[in-house]
Amino acid sequence: MVGSAALFQALVENSSDAISLVDADGQVLYANTSTADVLGYEPAELVGRNGLDLVHPQDRDDSVRTLKQLGTEPRGPYRIQTRVRQKDGQWRWVESTASNLLNQPQVGAIVMNHRSIDQRQAADEQRQRVVDELTRSNAELQVFAYAVAHDLKEPLRTISTFTELLLRRSQAAAADPELAQIIVDGVRRMSTMLEGLLASATSKVNDPPPTVALEHAGAQAMLNLRAALDTTGATVAITSLPMVRANECDLVRLFQNLIGNALKYRSAAPVQVHITAEPFGAHALIRVRDNGIGIAKEHHLRVFDLFARLPSDDIPGTGIGLSVCKKIVEGLGGAIWVESEPGAGATFCFTVASCEA
Repeated sequence: MVGSAALFQALVENSSDAISLVDADGQVLYANTSTADVLGYEPAELVGRNGLDLVHPQDRDDSVRTLKQLGTEPRGPYRIQTRVRQKDGQWRWVESTASNLLNQPQVGAIVMNHRSIDQRQAADEQRQRVVDELTRSNAELQVFAYAVAHDLKEPLRTISTFTELLLRRSQAAAADPELAQIIVDGVRRMSTMLEGLLASATSKVNDPPPTVALEHAGAQAMLNLRAALDTTGATVAITSLPMVRANECDLVRLFQNLIGNALKYRSAAPVQVHITAEPFGAHALIRVRDNGIGIAKEHHLRVFDLFARLPSDDIPGTGIGLSVCKKIVEGLGGAIWVESEPGAGATFCFTVASCEA
């Protein structure tokens, strides 16, 4: 028996792991010399202390639970990962293996084998950060793909509409140069929009935004919507818009979605849209007012959610347009909201950094 006890002590003393003997309450009875390497404490500094006092508060319940399990269900060993406070006050991730040898005459204690897993934990946390970042990026890419598909529909619709007109007429190339030019211009604008989307997606956070004529962006949006505007007989009036700091492609998409929304949610009256601007501190406040069916107050926030739609089953759409507007405006450091009542039209308001502040 004495030989077994001496062998056990020799194994413990020569182990590279921090090994301690504790009682059923966690009181440290013994610690080997490797404790200084793993935790920074000399053995004499631990003996007589309760090991639970060194465990991070968020991990302490698990440690207490493990001790209780060892007392009531002495099968083992039990393994647990906790943060332990080192002598210098820093927290270190430690994997501890606990074995109940209270009934062994040579030991008479719970044997705790501690091993630092800081590097492993750091690697796990890094992997989790990568996974979280990939998840976030995939979600943004999905929304981006929806937005691209959504915002390119109107230029494509214009191209398709005027191409059909050409096909219905004989000698189209000679007789209808204006229609042919509309198609060419539509393709050019779509190409410009794609380039702008790419530039917006790849721009760095600290890149200063360019100076853009807001009125020109509104005019480009109207050209993209030309087929829809002609079909509905809608009129869009733009009154003296300022120069702003933003990506022009983003502003074209913003106006295109807001005007397109007015065309969808129109009343029985001919569609009228009026776009105005006014100073708003260092920003410009833009109002896009329509004479459509309006929006109940309880829906004013929800309409900007992705895939959210007003309860109008007879109106086609995906519920993407206004969420795209919100993402664009907030990406430019502004805010967007709606002022509306049922039957009284809607005014979509947004702010954008002004060059004239």
